Amino acid sequence: MSKLQSLKTSLTPKQRLGLLALVVVVVFGILAATVFHDTSATLFRRLTYTQAKDDFAHNAQANSLFLGVENDLVISTQTQIQLVSPTGAARVKETVDMDSPALNSAGKYTVVYDVGGHELIVLGEEKLLHELTLPDEESLLCATVNEKGWVAVTSKVSGHKAVVNIYDPGFESVLEIRLSSRYISDAVVTPDCRGVYLISPGQEGGAFENTLLYYTFSSREEPTKEVSLGSNVVLSILSGSKCWILGDESLLVLDSSGVITAAYDYEGQYLKMGTLQGDGYAALFLSRSASGSAGNLVTVNDDGEEIGRLPLEGQTLAMAAQGNSIAVLTTSDIITTNKKLEKFRMEPNQRGIRNLAVYEDGSVALVSSATVSLYFPSGSRDTNPLILEEREAAKETKKDKNDKEEKPAETKPETETTPETETETPVQEQPATDTPADTQTETQPEAEIPTQEGEDEEA
Repeated sequence: MSKLQSLKTSLTPKQRLGLLALVVVVVFGILAATVFHDTSATLFRRLTYTQAKDDFAHNAQANSLFLGVENDLVISTQTQIQLVSPTGAARVKETVDMDSPALNSAGKYTVVYDVGGHELIVLGEEKLLHELTLPDEESLLCATVNEKGWVAVTSKVSGHKAVVNIYDPGFESVLEIRLSSRYISDAVVTPDCRGVYLISPGQEGGAFENTLLYYTFSSREEPTKEVSLGSNVVLSILSGSKCWILGDESLLVLDSSGVITAAYDYEGQYLKMGTLQGDGYAALFLSRSASGSAGNLVTVNDDGEEIGRLPLEGQTLAMAAQGNSIAVLTTSDIITTNKKLEKFRMEPNQRGIRNLAVYEDGSVALVSSATVSLYFPSGSRDTNPLILEEREAAKETKKDKNDKEEKPAETKPETETTPETETETPVQEQPATDTPADTQTETQPEAEIPTQEGEDEEA
């Protein structure tokens, strides 16, 4: 303490002022780094990347797949699988022979496979992790990976309708399920990595029905639980902190024990496009018309509740999400927003963009027929028109309430209150007469009031 006091007394006023300014700068820097970490990271990347070439060529075809995984871009074609940085630096470049490439991703892991073929590749941690080639007598039906790197591979094998193999993060087989009486359209390891969900399409009473089969790694032979999904056709599945199933009729959320914990029904709307790649939410584009282009972008949390809703116009070409950021491509516009959908940015699609992907920091990869460009959403943002309507409605409600509170209480007309008041006074002050007091009170007319006043003045 004595040292601090001696230091304080030894400093000149100018030195004290400089020291104070230094402390303020340091404190502000710490707050900025804490509160605005994501924004600062994005700005740093923007400054870095604008010094390099801001687009790069690709050899993808019209049916090629693009997906943002963390801050890299996966490009899958029939002949090559690439993992590239936002500026086009190749981290992985693998030659393949796939007729129908498909992919599934969760967290930092991605599995790319050939539907009906034999090749499968697992990417993660910015590198090629595993490869699998099935024998000629087998063919791949589907493959998924969960956030912890567990892979489920479903294949068609002679003598069986489906065979499901489960691989741990080291790609060691831990479970094989052979099914002779059920078809399997999809499979994914549960979030707790202790079981696997299988989607089995079939019929019940002559109508289509999907069934969820839950196997624990210890049950192996028979499912621990079966859950009917009704006529809901499963389009996509993702296993993160919870398991998400995107269907054509509803969105389902499951825990790790085969229990449906939440559901979001489309209520007759048509699912035009959807993604499960967001952090703890699903992004859906729903329309009232099967052929119409107008609809609503809706985000749903893992409780099955709407987070936000944003009306959109124009034919939707692509949708992507990662973290809290969402991007939608229509024939006329590029729309970027976050999961709350309160505000959005809209840029005209003037460069023939035909696909897009979202990076972890919120920047967007715009894919044209020959190049991939890095796009940083910037500038003013528009407010969701639905929110504007809600605000106007709230203002009107508040105004009506205030008007009612400010309006004075209604008083009875004088013709109703005066007789009662005036008739009581004469009864007490006038001398007794032959007329009973109660009769006098009931029948005394207003015309007598001035007469009384005149008599009082004379007195």
